[in-house]
Amino acid sequence: MDEVLPGVVRLREQREALTKHTILRAARELFAERGYANTPVRLLAQRAGVALQTVYATYGSKAGVLAAGMPDLLDHEAGVVELFASRDSIDDPVELVGLLAKIARQIRERCGDIIKIMRSGAAVDAAAVLAEGHRRRRLGALSILERIETLGALGLPRDRAADIAVALSTDEVCDVLVDQGGWSYQEYEDWLKATLAKQLLRPPAP
Repeated sequence: MDEVLPGVVRLREQREALTKHTILRAARELFAERGYANTPVRLLAQRAGVALQTVYATYGSKAGVLAAGMPDLLDHEAGVVELFASRDSIDDPVELVGLLAKIARQIRERCGDIIKIMRSGAAVDAAAVLAEGHRRRRLGALSILERIETLGALGLPRDRAADIAVALSTDEVCDVLVDQGGWSYQEYEDWLKATLAKQLLRPPAP
């Protein structure tokens, strides 16, 4: 059996990752310009500069681009992975809940258009992508709360704390404060950090 050299594998993976990113960037543009329902896969492939079959092979369908691809693009564009990676170097519980606030802020500030696309897709497709977004948000919260727990600073059970963290950082809360209330993103982040600290952390010893 022929062996594939490691360098060839890495090159293939890099090419596949670039193709995915190109398709997703094209989808971001077209869904914003035309709407999800009015964007045919043929046009998406044309904008991305790839064959129609490449889109289907990569994501299976337009619904796959929305449900699997858009959350990946959002995480990349908002710097979510880098922010989560910094949690193990932070020992201050307040700064750790501040990390949740910063993630929520950067998602909305950098990727508000992607959020709108995800929320306005065809009903069945939007339900799938919003469920995936909720799953990722909860897993991210749990990972940071686990770090706070190891520091002995979590004031309630981790699952209950995750419920509260996810609820406070939902897009609807940001809608009310930033879009409707006129708050700046910095004001939103500061409020969310302070509120999460009050709700989730053990009160300091007297």
